Amino acid sequence: MFGLHPDSDIIHRGVRVTLRRATLPGSDHATHEREVVEAADAVVVLPLLDDGRVVMIRNERFALKETLWELPAGTVEPGEPQEVTAARELAEETGYRAARVERLTDFFPTPGFCTERLHAYRATGLTEVGQSLDATERIVPHVVGWSEAMEMVRDGAV
Repeated sequence: MFGLHPDSDIIHRGVRVTLRRATLPGSDHATHEREVVEAADAVVVLPLLDDGRVVMIRNERFALKETLWELPAGTVEPGEPQEVTAARELAEETGYRAARVERLTDFFPTPGFCTERLHAYRATGLTEVGQSLDATERIVPHVVGWSEAMEMVRDGAV
C-alpha cells in the first residue's frame, strides 16, 4: 500500500476500510487537510463464455440504494493470490467456474481519495456450478451478448 504523508491520523478503522486524515503542504505554503480511505486491493473479472457472450451481474448496492449492472468483483483477502480471488469471486457471484483466469491490467479506480488498486482478469472455459453468495449479497447473473455489453458500457449502464 502507498505511504501517506507522515502527518496522518486514523479517524476510523472499520471492517473493510480505514479512514485517515492527512495534513498536506500546499503550493501556497499553507497546510491542507484531506481524508484518505485505505482499502484492500480488489479484482474485477470479465467472464467470457465459449460463444463470446459475457456473464454480467445485477448487484444491489446498499451504499447507493440502487441495483447496478457490473462485472463480478471482490476484495483480495490477506495473503490470497489475486488470480485465486478472481476465480473465487467469479464462482461466488456468477455461479461459473473458470478453466483459465488471465491477468489483463490493474488500475486505481478512485485515486483522489482511496488507495484501492483494482486488478482486472479475463475468465474463460466457464462451467456453471451455482452461486455461493454472502448473506448480505443480492446478485443475479445475466448472460449478455458482447455487442450488448459494449452498448451498455457506452450508454453508461455499466
